[in-house]
Amino acid sequence: MMWGKKRKKRRDDPGRGSALYVAASAPKLRRNRIFLMRLGLTIAIALAGFISCGILVWLGTRSIGQYLLFQNDLFRLRSVKIDCDGEVLTPKYIGSCLELNTCSNIFSFNMQAKRSSLIEDIPCVKGVEFARRLPGELIIVVHERLPVARLEMDAYYLTLDREGHVLGTSAASKTLPVICGHAMAGLRPGVQLEEKKIRRALAVIRSCDTMPVGNYVKIARIDVRNHDMLVLILAGGEQVKLYWSGMIDLPSVSQENLERKLTRLAESLRSAAMRGKKIASIDMTVENNFPAIEY
Repeated sequence: MMWGKKRKKRRDDPGRGSALYVAASAPKLRRNRIFLMRLGLTIAIALAGFISCGILVWLGTRSIGQYLLFQNDLFRLRSVKIDCDGEVLTPKYIGSCLELNTCSNIFSFNMQAKRSSLIEDIPCVKGVEFARRLPGELIIVVHERLPVARLEMDAYYLTLDREGHVLGTSAASKTLPVICGHAMAGLRPGVQLEEKKIRRALAVIRSCDTMPVGNYVKIARIDVRNHDMLVLILAGGEQVKLYWSGMIDLPSVSQENLERKLTRLAESLRSAAMRGKKIASIDMTVENNFPAIEY
């Protein structure tokens, strides 16, 4: 028996060999980390230089643009053409609101800011169009909200457009239909009314303005105090109680039903006139055989 013979160590013994491998690999790992750090620093410096060059190019281009456009006497503002498509606003008033006397160059005129300012500050302005005509002319077209009705308040009237925007106090619009019985207070120009009673009345007025029935149905007043009907007073004194299918909630099909009712009303008025009669009152809250009082 060979008790004194030492066991031969296998080559794949993880002891001493692994320690030598780790010790040999450590310098290589440090070199790789240093290389990656230097590479990242180089990329960061290059990126910063690229961004700096871009900023310099942008500043240079902007300076050139300032010189060629904004500070060039060739584009000096020489004339302004203002056109207002309504009856309330005037070119002189629009020019003062835009402060055109302080503008010397057509490219320094901030169209977007001026458009927003006009629409926010003047309730009857619906839209504004700007155009530059080189070398020095500025063209401005102002679209007004047109009043279609007067809203009766306690001691005065407010004009409304067809979408329900409050335009201001009524001064020269005494021929417009009056909407009464709404019980709203504290209204100011610029707000848009969402009250369904007002929307119903405006729907009737719009239909009479755009349809042939307007030749016969000439509205003087619309009383909206009743929830389930409108009371129309026509220019000839006729009183009309009006209801149409969908009037309460105003769904999309409501307009067709309203136009059908107004057409029947116009036929009734025309029929009475052909017989030499006038209608004192007529009930249009039913679907057929409208009760009417003639004289």
